[in-house]
Amino acid sequence: MRHEPGSFPVRHAARIALLGQPLLVGLSSELRPDRYDVIVKCINGRLMVPYVYSLSRRRKLPFVLWSSLWHHPESLTHRVTRPLVERIYRGSDAIVVYGEHVRRHVTAVAGVEEGKTFVAGQAIDPERFLAVTPPSDVPSRALFVGRLEAEKGVHDLLEAFARISDPGARLGIAGRGPLEDAVRARAGSDPRIEVLGHVPQTELPGELAASRLLVLPSVTTKMFREPWGLVANEAMAAGVPVIATDAVGAAAGGLVRDGRNGLVVPERRPDALAAAISALFEDPARARSLGDRARSDVAEFSHERMAQAFLAAIDHALAARGGGQAVRSA
Repeated sequence: MRHEPGSFPVRHAARIALLGQPLLVGLSSELRPDRYDVIVKCINGRLMVPYVYSLSRRRKLPFVLWSSLWHHPESLTHRVTRPLVERIYRGSDAIVVYGEHVRRHVTAVAGVEEGKTFVAGQAIDPERFLAVTPPSDVPSRALFVGRLEAEKGVHDLLEAFARISDPGARLGIAGRGPLEDAVRARAGSDPRIEVLGHVPQTELPGELAASRLLVLPSVTTKMFREPWGLVANEAMAAGVPVIATDAVGAAAGGLVRDGRNGLVVPERRPDALAAAISALFEDPARARSLGDRARSDVAEFSHERMAQAFLAAIDHALAARGGGQAVRSA
């Protein structure tokens, strides 16, 4: 926390690969109490998490973990390493989490006391989306934005849309991924579906403005459960309601709220997904009302709020280690 801007040690740390995973062994000489007050590490990086955690313990530096996981992956490697991961959760001086859904997970699964977890709801730069003024006669168009992978629920979405008989209904699918060819093949039999490919961020507000709703049909797999889904923030900032499954972090974490600013349906239920999409296609006034509240509600999920959560976590970690000046007063 004392370094000059731009001098973060990863630039200088020697890198090696161990079991196919990158490891910045040079951090061992960089992370010292005379240089830093606190270590903050995200949950990503299989070997880097225990490595940085062990360094913090050896150097007696407060350790803050930033976690997005609310579902532990089920591969053999993850099952074997789970006790170590839970030990790191319990041993961290503070934990910053994506939302209440992650707080519940680390409390229930790892036995972490709630008092050391701090919620930093995910945020975006909203300006380009706030500039969107959806027309009053938005067509019956649903928009999907995301990687074209099984975990994103693409197959469920296509099955759900096939159940909607309205010839005026439209579905836009934005994104690329391993299922793109399969999606294009299936879309070829339904002229109501448009496969957009990659949509740059600069063009996304226009796609949202032309849509009645955004749909996030993600599903839980052995290796994945949607940590958040930032496109939900983007759509809501544009005044577009979101239909999400209960496997989407933005819904489980309290941003997308069923019946208030969007609709939440059970995962892997194409029938429920189709019913929700149809409901907003058939009732444009309701869709506009949900979208208005969505734009208001998402404003609470700001970078300022995220920063305050990190500051609170760092202060807690410093206090837990018995010293150090509070960051917010530095």
